[in-house]
Amino acid sequence: MDNLALFRALLAASTKADVGIALDAFEVANGERAAWVPIGGRENNRGPIEVSADPGRSLVERVTNAIDAILEAECERRSGIPDCRTPRQAATAWLGIPEHGLYEMTPAERQRLAHRVTVRLSHGDGREARVVDITDLGIGLTPEEMPQTILSLNESNKIRKYYLAGTYGQGGSSTFAISAYTLIASRKAGERRVGFTIVRFLDLPPEEYKTGHYVYLVLDKLIPSVEMAESEFPIGTLVRHFGYDLSSYPSPVGPNSVYGLLNQVLFDPVISIWLDSQVHGYRRVIKGSRNALNGAVDDGDESRPRPSAGSQRPNVLRVPW
Repeated sequence: MDNLALFRALLAASTKADVGIALDAFEVANGERAAWVPIGGRENNRGPIEVSADPGRSLVERVTNAIDAILEAECERRSGIPDCRTPRQAATAWLGIPEHGLYEMTPAERQRLAHRVTVRLSHGDGREARVVDITDLGIGLTPEEMPQTILSLNESNKIRKYYLAGTYGQGGSSTFAISAYTLIASRKAGERRVGFTIVRFLDLPPEEYKTGHYVYLVLDKLIPSVEMAESEFPIGTLVRHFGYDLSSYPSPVGPNSVYGLLNQVLFDPVISIWLDSQVHGYRRVIKGSRNALNGAVDDGDESRPRPSAGSQRPNVLRVPW
C-alpha cells in the first residue's frame, strides 16, 4: 500500500477497525520505512496531552485552533495590516465582522461565514467511539511544518501573535487522549501536496518503560504526503478523530449535547461555525449563546432540530471530506 492508497483508505474509514486494517497494510508494505515518532519529540508526553483531556473542552480547543487558522490565513493575505491586538479586532478588520458581534449579521451572512470551519459528528462505533471531524479552510500546513506546529507540544508558534486565541501550543493535543486514532491532513496555499499522518497511543515494553506514549506515523522519517487536486482536498486542515468518546453529550440539543457545549463554551465566538451532526440529522450554525441572547436567530434554532436539506442552504460550501 502506497501513500495515496493509505490516505484514501483513511478518508473513507468510518470505524476504528477500518483505520487499523489500513495501517497494518501500510506497515507491512513499507517495512522499516514506516515508523512512529513521539508527539512533540518527547518520549514522555502523556502528561501534557492527558492533563486536561475532557472530551468537551478538548473538542472546543480544536475548534479554537481552527478559528485561529482562519485568522492566520487572513493575516498572511493582508500582510498583517492593520495591526490587530485581539482575535476580535482581527475578525472585524479582516473578515468584516460587526464590532459588537455576530448578532448584527443576517442569518445568510452567518451561514456564509460559517463554511470556513465545520465540526462534523458521525456514528463511528457508537456513543463512546464517534468519528469527529474539525475542518478549516484556513492557512494550512506543509508536511515539513506539521512536526513543529500541529504535532508539537508547548512550542512558541502563537506566543507573539496577539490576533490569535491560542498561546501555549498544547490545548488541541488533548484530543489525542480521547481518540483511538487521529487523522491530521493539511494543504497550504500554493502546494500540490497534502501532508497527512495518524496519531495513536503506543504501548512500550513494560520491562523498560513505566508507560507508553503518543506517536505519529512517518515514512522515511518524513510526514507522508500525496499530490491531490484541490477539488478533492482544499486548502486548509482536517483533524478527524476515530473512537472519540461523546458519551457525556448524547442529546441533539441542550446542555448534554455538542450543540449546547459549543454555544456555551464559545459564548461569543469571533466567527460563526457549522455543526453538522450526522448522528442527530441536522446542520446548524454555531454563533454562541451571547449572540442568541442578543436576538440572533438561525435556521434550526427552534426547540427541536430538523434534518437539513441542501436546498435550504444554497450559499453553503460543502467541504468534500
